[in-house]
Amino acid sequence: MKDWILITGVGVLLSACSAQPAQTPTAVLWPLPSATPRPLFTAPAPTPVVIASLTPAPTPVTYVVQKGDTLVGIAVKYGVSIADLQAANPNVQPEFLSIGAVLVIPNPAGAPAVGQFDLPTPTPVPVTLGAPACYPLLMDAMYCLAEASNPGGIAISNVAARITLAGADGLPVASEVAYSPLELILPGGRAPLAVLFSPAPRGVAATEISLVSASLASAQSPVVALEVSRHSGSNVGPRWTVSGQALNPSAASLASAWLVLTLYDREGRIVAYRQQALAGGLSAGAAQDFSISADSLGGEADHYLIAAEGRP
Repeated sequence: MKDWILITGVGVLLSACSAQPAQTPTAVLWPLPSATPRPLFTAPAPTPVVIASLTPAPTPVTYVVQKGDTLVGIAVKYGVSIADLQAANPNVQPEFLSIGAVLVIPNPAGAPAVGQFDLPTPTPVPVTLGAPACYPLLMDAMYCLAEASNPGGIAISNVAARITLAGADGLPVASEVAYSPLELILPGGRAPLAVLFSPAPRGVAATEISLVSASLASAQSPVVALEVSRHSGSNVGPRWTVSGQALNPSAASLASAWLVLTLYDREGRIVAYRQQALAGGLSAGAAQDFSISADSLGGEADHYLIAAEGRP
């Protein structure tokens, strides 16, 4: 299930402002004790299926926020609705719109793909996407998880990918965009991507993933990476609990802060993830003990990744 809220709806007329630079988080991969094996969800097709592309995806276009910009002004400039602009940038909060932030500009509703000669050429962003792992749920739904990795030397943000499910004939039966609960993926870092298909599509024989958006993180990003220390994990059946301490290393008091726990099986597939807020945020230099749990959806969890972020 999703534990974050996507920004939708109304525009907010707030000017871009300078903010604290992002810090480097501590995201550590740790082994978990062994658990009783549980059966993995097995894809129904034993042979490769080539997924047909019904509509080529347009090249994403990005815009760098300038001094005095507002979300409404940017939407008007590119002829898109405020709701579509916010949906394309779920990790951007209008009230924290920062100079230098990189926004993804969606196509106007009902319009053809924006030509690259009309708008600025997007900056190539290196992102490695892992194969999706999909798990059926009891309420006629299917949860698909994948991993985005940053092989480059600069932090990236606004990462989203489209997961397409296809039948044995190679034709898509469902397609949705998966988002990450982490606003930043640091150099060499990783983050989960998740999407829920409801109702669950029938006859799925293959999956495909393609990048929708990714931006080079701005040095003026207000996101602060927290240091996570003294953590350890244990399990009772499929439920894993990780406890530790999160520290705010910056000089800014964080109004909101959150943890992201990702569980992996022995093959490196994501079997669960959980996002959880730290109650009351985190003052400058302060530390807070935490305990976060996640239930494996597809078998025995072998190791975990823990990371934390916050905003003033």
